[in-house]
Amino acid sequence: MMQPLDEAAVFTRLDKPSPRAFFLLFYTTQCSQCKIAHARIERVIQNGTFEVDFFTCNLDDAPKVSEHFGIRSVPVCMTYNKKGEQQRVEYALKSEAVYESMVLGVNTQKGDPKSRLLGF
Repeated sequence: MMQPLDEAAVFTRLDKPSPRAFFLLFYTTQCSQCKIAHARIERVIQNGTFEVDFFTCNLDDAPKVSEHFGIRSVPVCMTYNKKGEQQRVEYALKSEAVYESMVLGVNTQKGDPKSRLLGF
């Protein structure tokens, strides 16, 4: 399950690396494609075992986050490794396979992400 972060929590998470990699979904309340992206990411979470934390951030309530990243459209997904380094950014609605590949790229439990057939 994805945990919501407010504006301050996003910056705290970015400034203080944790021992786990993480996945961030940025969305807005009225964005229908964001709701689809959220559902697809939830299915990825349900279908796998990952050592990755999953977060969401509503940009309607976090204008400084939008400004910090230069976000002009949503949904936007970002992954960070356990050192807190950004690994990948995907704009717009993507397939479950793309979201899965993002997670596998920072997941420390599954091994080499290139070893799985992701369906694309």
